[in-house]
Amino acid sequence: MKKAVCLTLATAMMAVSLAACGGSTQTPSSTAADAGTSQGTTADSSGASADSAVSSDISSLDPEAAKEAASKIDYSKAEVVKFGNSGAVGEPAYNACEYFTNLVDVASKGKYRFDFYPSEQLGNETTMMENLQSGLQEGMMSSLDSLASYSKDLNILSMAFAFKSSEEMLNFLGSDIANQLWSDLDDNGFHVIAYGFEKNPRGFFGKKPLKSPADMKGMKYRIPQLPIFEKNAQAMGAVPVVVSWSEYAYALKQGTVDGGECSKDSYRSAGLYESAPYFSEVDYAYPVEAIYFANDWWNNLPEEDQKMITACAEQAQDIYNKQIKQTWEEDKKWLETDGGVTFVDFDKDAFMAAASNLGAELQSEDFFATKDLYDQVVKLNEAFEASH
Repeated sequence: MKKAVCLTLATAMMAVSLAACGGSTQTPSSTAADAGTSQGTTADSSGASADSAVSSDISSLDPEAAKEAASKIDYSKAEVVKFGNSGAVGEPAYNACEYFTNLVDVASKGKYRFDFYPSEQLGNETTMMENLQSGLQEGMMSSLDSLASYSKDLNILSMAFAFKSSEEMLNFLGSDIANQLWSDLDDNGFHVIAYGFEKNPRGFFGKKPLKSPADMKGMKYRIPQLPIFEKNAQAMGAVPVVVSWSEYAYALKQGTVDGGECSKDSYRSAGLYESAPYFSEVDYAYPVEAIYFANDWWNNLPEEDQKMITACAEQAQDIYNKQIKQTWEEDKKWLETDGGVTFVDFDKDAFMAAASNLGAELQSEDFFATKDLYDQVVKLNEAFEASH
């Protein structure tokens, strides 16, 4: 079933308020996404802003206040919920997960205790996804494209230069063209409640300046265990090497890899700059983090609890998006002045030219479930730019 992207003002406010006092609501099931509304969350219908969707009990809580409030709750009768993420302490995803789980604890008044396990404590992302399917954990946060093994159309999010902006990418996720990917995730047991945690765009970095694909030829280039990243690396002439996220910085130090790619916000927080101090802000993809749960667990929740948890995710998403770009600007200044990093003067046209045949190649090799997905996305992007 296709996911909707925002919360209806009236129903969401009523649902969360009633959840706080034990009430219930009867609301129709989710409707089609409206690309013109607030994007990146799933709910029963569309139209609400992030602030309006959150109970007054938690809407004023910043991350520190939420943490303090959660620490004072009596959890003696709480249902324990395991929630995982691969991000290390201090990374943006870690901060968002900690804030979200504390908000749920507070909003539920101790009905739930969301135990947050960062830094792959429950396993790497692949293991955690399998945990959701087998009932070993209830929820997690990861990049949405990490679910491409279960929904092939998500490969388009990681394809080099498939989108020119985050707005184009989110427009695709809210369009009818994305119906197949949401259906595939449902069929595989995943219920996404928020996918609009907008990370900074992805760039290339290495132990030497990467001015064009010519500089990447033959370099040992780290990739996650996802085929689309292998195709991107090969398009640039690099040699892909699979390394888990938690081992990324160590692999650079040991020379297992010479560089790779990441979203800008992870470059400093994950310590990648220490061994690979040349960064090229090519903005080749626009990743988003997503919060999702096991269908079996989510579908057994009372409707008012589903709305409350979704509202908490939306509030965490709103704070994340306000902070992430500012944090990068601060990180960039620090990297240049104190971190010894050089931001490379690169030839973006050359990188785009290297990827010019990638879309057709991926379609011919059945990287997508939807027929001619890349061609449809190109037309969708053209229409989006024409109307904006």
